[in-house]
Amino acid sequence: MKRTWIKAILCLLSAVLLLAALSACGGGSRTEPNAKTEAHKTEPQPEEQTEPEQLMTILDRDGDPLGGIDGRAACTAADAGIAYSVFAPAEYQRTGTAEYRFFRTADRKDLLLGRLEDQGYEAVYARTELGGVVYTLAVTGSPVDGTPDPLWLLALDPAAETMTQYKVSEDGFPYASMAAVGGKLLILNHETLTDRCDRVLEFDPASGALRELLSFPDDGLSSLRGVCAAEDGFYLLRLRLEGGSPAELLLDRYDAAGAKRSERSLNDLLIPAARSVPGLSGEADALNEFGMMVSGFSVQADRYLYYENFGLLRVVLDLEDGAALLSKDDLWSISRGSGSPAVYRLDFDAEEEGPKVLVLQDGGFADFPIEPRDGHRLLRALSRASGGTWLLQLSDSDKAYAGSEILYWLQEP
Repeated sequence: MKRTWIKAILCLLSAVLLLAALSACGGGSRTEPNAKTEAHKTEPQPEEQTEPEQLMTILDRDGDPLGGIDGRAACTAADAGIAYSVFAPAEYQRTGTAEYRFFRTADRKDLLLGRLEDQGYEAVYARTELGGVVYTLAVTGSPVDGTPDPLWLLALDPAAETMTQYKVSEDGFPYASMAAVGGKLLILNHETLTDRCDRVLEFDPASGALRELLSFPDDGLSSLRGVCAAEDGFYLLRLRLEGGSPAELLLDRYDAAGAKRSERSLNDLLIPAARSVPGLSGEADALNEFGMMVSGFSVQADRYLYYENFGLLRVVLDLEDGAALLSKDDLWSISRGSGSPAVYRLDFDAEEEGPKVLVLQDGGFADFPIEPRDGHRLLRALSRASGGTWLLQLSDSDKAYAGSEILYWLQEP
């Protein structure tokens, strides 16, 4: 299958991202008292039911249909069903109204939870489920017009059938990240226009309070790239700069209170792994990749690091023995959602029967069997919920939305 449509999207993203990536921020920290952030809850009224122009069919594990949703949806597996958004601004427009919805499998209801007006971008990869609520981050306003754009935390609650939006910052970075740690959410926002500062904010769902846990004012020497949970705290991925250019990627470990416990350079692991990736020929290419914004970052069992950016690099590293367990290019991706990550291929080999999905087992990667239905061999997206639900979007065509469907597995086989 031709990779033209994938490369076109990635090139467009990379051009915008690289400009923002090097406007980095640096060290220091402070903590402020809890304060309730601006919140607005939406309880949608019954809507007129119209069938989308493009429809994806939802199937259960046995292949029986559960329903259908808009084919333009950006979907994520959740324990109670499928959280998804539909964002389709008018032609030549950078913003528009986004719908946030949930397909609840218990009663097969497709719920409209709320709308976000004037949305410019949603960090779909950052969606996180906590306590049955799916949280996501989005900015309103155009991300490329040079003016500050508010960053919103959206809480999608399928049980209450509501969406609540909280203002995180007046200077929101489109490619913010998020993790669930100790029953709370950590939000990493890279402010570039006002204070020029990286901030880690803690959100308490129980109280709606938002507080600054860490602050890294701009010193031109470093920039935070991602946040993920650890067993007793969290990790930050940090880029060190020299003369404004990427020089080193570091893994910093913090306890739950925000005290730094350790740091580790990843260059000795990532640079050799990058050299085996098609399109990356040496250290200079690898360092350039470090400057790209990060779309996938997690550390499993305090040992296995998953890293994916908006450039070429997709890597899984064993932090204990230094081995690169997996090194792939942009035709591969890491699964989304709050469950354990899997790695999957975005194209398919005509000689093989179906899509390729890899899961970590006993310190190595093994094939996870996927049985395509009716020629649906192209795996467009994969996510896993913490409770064991898999969500796969498969297509029988390399054309956008043509003949696509969703397989929804209620539990892992």
